[in-house]
This record gives sequence, C-alpha cells and structure tokens, in this order.
Amino acid sequence: MRETWPYRAEFDLVVASPAGEVAAYCQGWYDAANGVGAFEPVGTHPGHRRRGLARAVCLAVLRAFATAGARRAVVYCRGDTEYPVPKRLYESLGFTAYTRTYTYV
Repeated sequence: MRETWPYRAEFDLVVASPAGEVAAYCQGWYDAANGVGAFEPVGTHPGHRRRGLARAVCLAVLRAFATAGARRAVVYCRGDTEYPVPKRLYESLGFTAYTRTYTYV
C-alpha cells in the first residue's frame, strides 16, 4: 500500500499494546484536491477489542486529516444488521449514513 498513490504515512496509524504488538490500526487516505479523507482499512486485534482503541486511532486520523486541510471524511462500511460493529464505531465518531450500496447476485 505504501507504493500506492495517495499514500501518506501520517494517515497510517496504529495503537501498540504495552508488549509492542499492533492492537488497532486505521489507514487513512487523503484527497487533497477535494479536501476529503477516507478510512480503509480499520481494525482491532481480537485480544484488544472493546477498549476504545479503534475509536482512538480513527480520531487521530481524523485530526491528521483536519491538519492537512480536510473539510470532509467518509467511510465505507456495510452497516447492516449482520455486521453492526463498524456502524456503531463510525456513529460514535459522528458519522451518519449518507447512502447505501446494494449488491445483487
């Protein structure tokens, strides 16, 4: 990913455990021309869940977006009843649903 445009290291953040393991991470992608940041991927190691670590790292990336000049941030998550945790995380950060993508098979 580091070789992919528009990768910038200041939007690639992790939370490390006291043992030095990656506990949570958030990769942010910033489009300076449009002033928009996006999260992908975001995750928490199963042994470190329910501690607010994903929220903390996402907030840090949001601050980095703002420092860079972002006016807006987006995230793409399923948000359905089968996959509720990401929706709860992003709503806790102030995101609201804007649109949905439906896949037909």
